[in-house]
Amino acid sequence: MPEATQRFFDHRPESVKAARDFTTRTLRAWGLNDNGDIRLVVSELATNALAHGSDADHGFLIRLEPDDGGVRLEVHDSRHPSRPLPEPASTGPAAETGRGLVIVAALAARWGVTPRQPRGKIVWSHFPATPPATATRPVQEARTC
Repeated sequence: MPEATQRFFDHRPESVKAARDFTTRTLRAWGLNDNGDIRLVVSELATNALAHGSDADHGFLIRLEPDDGGVRLEVHDSRHPSRPLPEPASTGPAAETGRGLVIVAALAARWGVTPRQPRGKIVWSHFPATPPATATRPVQEARTC
């Protein structure tokens, strides 16, 4: 089984696309197929990390971990400890924002939020694996938040 991998992304709008691309490359290297659900959840969570979970001088970290049943996706941010942990919002049909965690809850088999020390949070989600091909080497790119 491939090893978990992670990558740090700077606090810039372009980092959302870079996080999607990192996820796609990693899943392909592991021989896993993504029907688009994981990429969409990465987009939502990376966008939330930029908008709500980190200051301009802090970025976010994407961690992908394979297991026998699928893939665990984590997005680590540096949220200030006084901010409440996120929950899916109840938005009206005309609302232009507030659906990110609703999408995560709909697409992931499981998801949750865990406080991170010394500050921040981890928003994690789990996706069942589509039948894997022979996995190749993991993508190794790491930095800390």
